[in-house]
Amino acid sequence: MAKLMTETNTPAMHNRVLRVARRRFGANVQADFEHGQWWVMVLGTGAQYSVVDAQTQDGVDYLDFEQVSEGDDE
Repeated sequence: MAKLMTETNTPAMHNRVLRVARRRFGANVQADFEHGQWWVMVLGTGAQYSVVDAQTQDGVDYLDFEQVSEGDDE
């Protein structure tokens, strides 16, 4: 069984997570690998997201985000 992208802790995956997160949330994000997976925090609000592996109907793999905390309303 292949290892999931979100379970891969490498500098290249860190850069990919940041690149995708910045497209989704803007430039002010932080990515960390903890508990065997990637997490993203939006620094302006503190909202936190679990990074998840996803796939299109055509079978194209991509990274997506599942919100785990809302952070501050600013």
